[in-house]
Amino acid sequence: MPNRRDVIKALAAASGLACLAPFIPLGKFLTPESGTAPPRQKIANIKDIPIGTERFVVYPRSGDPARDKDPFKQFSVVRTGEREVVGYSRVCIHLWCLISLDKETGNTFQCPCHGSIYTVEDGFAIAGPAAKQPNRYLPKLLLEIDEAGDIYAVGVEGEIGYGR
Repeated sequence: MPNRRDVIKALAAASGLACLAPFIPLGKFLTPESGTAPPRQKIANIKDIPIGTERFVVYPRSGDPARDKDPFKQFSVVRTGEREVVGYSRVCIHLWCLISLDKETGNTFQCPCHGSIYTVEDGFAIAGPAAKQPNRYLPKLLLEIDEAGDIYAVGVEGEIGYGR
């Protein structure tokens, strides 16, 4: 027969576990998911994007308009040649403003907040405060083009807001 001290210890342990139980699901938010491949998402057909222009895309799309407005899901896809496209995060690595293609040059992205400039060919910061960051490359949207000219996003290289 258990004595009073053992019963109190058991009750204390059970109540401690009962207090912590609601926080167990938080663990999945604190650790990255492993084993899940990024989604393959159709962006457009290459014929729909004229050479030297950009198209803003959301990746990965959630289907919820409020979530898809998140700047950290916005990318700029630029057609640079007959069957060549590049894609980069629209979030500047300096202070997270949204960059866009410089319409005059067509070969750089510009940040409207502090004037950082990135090259279209590789997303490298060449001017402004972003050029002084340790990671000077914009995160890259990994793209594939099939035989029909359909462009698919298949993942992201780098960390949005911090570079690659």
